[in-house]
Amino acid sequence: AAAACAAAYTPNAGAVAAALAGPQSRARALAVVIGGLTVATALGVPIGHAVSAAMSWRASLALVGLLSLVSAVAVFCLMPPLAGGTRVALRERLAVLKRPGVLRILPLTILGMAACYTPYAFTLEVLDALRVPASAWTFMLFAYGAGAFAGNYLSGHGTDRAGPVAVLACTYAFMIVSLGTLAWLAGSSPAGGVSVLAALLMACWGASSWAQSPAQQHRLIVGAPQEAPLVVALNSSCIYLGMSVGTTMGGQLTGHGASMLMACGAGLAGMAVVYLVVTASRGHARPSSH
Repeated sequence: AAAACAAAYTPNAGAVAAALAGPQSRARALAVVIGGLTVATALGVPIGHAVSAAMSWRASLALVGLLSLVSAVAVFCLMPPLAGGTRVALRERLAVLKRPGVLRILPLTILGMAACYTPYAFTLEVLDALRVPASAWTFMLFAYGAGAFAGNYLSGHGTDRAGPVAVLACTYAFMIVSLGTLAWLAGSSPAGGVSVLAALLMACWGASSWAQSPAQQHRLIVGAPQEAPLVVALNSSCIYLGMSVGTTMGGQLTGHGASMLMACGAGLAGMAVVYLVVTASRGHARPSSH
């Protein structure tokens, strides 16, 4: 039930941001919205871990409920009124998938999120394999969250300036390097003293994971500007689907060690690069053939 509420909220927030911002700052506005999702996903884990350790898991859930109530009141009081969209039947909503541009972009969201989430649910096992002391685990999770927030913010600026394809190419290259290095470290059984390097790699992993969303949303809105709320919702669904696929794959690989988890994530990121290059080149080739 909690996940369903989050899934209903996220695309509406993205659609509002796109409506309030001008075309030149649309990607940055979307980055702010995705930044909220980033903080909730990335920083919420270490905060919840710390609260649970200090008090109890019930206290963590109570904190989530309190923050949600405060957010609801703030949105009601501060958000300007906007006209609602016309009612659209489910068949018409799904018809947007027939657009070549939309259908070409959405699978990349699933693939990219699966890449970074294959090892994410098992981060503590990865840190244990790296022989990072348990006392430093909360700090490592914060490093991931800080990197995620920075990557999301920089993605918005980079997309407005250099375009989404360039940003996504750099993002997946960054993900391959960070996850690949973590896989190598986890497999080499380090004797210790890798905490600083591990924290840096965790931050890079977080940055590359959450730099995807602003660029992808921008591509979808440009491809279907009249259906911006719908394509943002579809992209959010693909984000959650990618998380589910990646976590399921990670669960199947846990018996093979933390190194295999990270290596699989890096491999999926490599597939994302190939998919991006192939589909982006086809998208550019079609207009010139007319």
